[in-house]
Amino acid sequence: MHRPAELLLCLALLATALPALAEKADKDKPVNLEADSLRVDDASRTAVYEGHVVLTQGSLMLTADRIEVRQDGQGFASGDASGKPAYFRQKMDGRNEYAEGWAERIEYDSRAEKLRLTGQARLKRGEEELRGNLIAYEGKSGFYQAQGGNGRVRAVIRPKSLSGGTAVKP
Repeated sequence: MHRPAELLLCLALLATALPALAEKADKDKPVNLEADSLRVDDASRTAVYEGHVVLTQGSLMLTADRIEVRQDGQGFASGDASGKPAYFRQKMDGRNEYAEGWAERIEYDSRAEKLRLTGQARLKRGEEELRGNLIAYEGKSGFYQAQGGNGRVRAVIRPKSLSGGTAVKP
């Protein structure tokens, strides 16, 4: 049977894997979590944090109204954070930039390495930004997808400049 401490470890795994290219050192830092309430079900391997949830681990900060974390038999974690909006911010590995995301719901599956932001979703990495009703990212392939609630998505892509002012592809 899994202990609440194991579910907290799953939450840490979930948290450190949220944005692509996240600060690798964060996974070795302690997880600090505050919420108005916590329910743990060892039998179903779930933990639910509710009410002004704030999670920090190294450079990662995640805020939500509710976070639910699940662990499968092989130890993989998945979770959902919901809020008006749920928000995360984390330093990108090897860069002096941050990844930030806002959405009504943020879902992560560590086994599939997939991140989904749904409901007025916004993802910002450095100076680049993507908005839509749904933003999905597959970590294994590096594939992004965005869908607009009204059929439109919005992206802001800043050119990377070399010393001569020539733009290069990211």
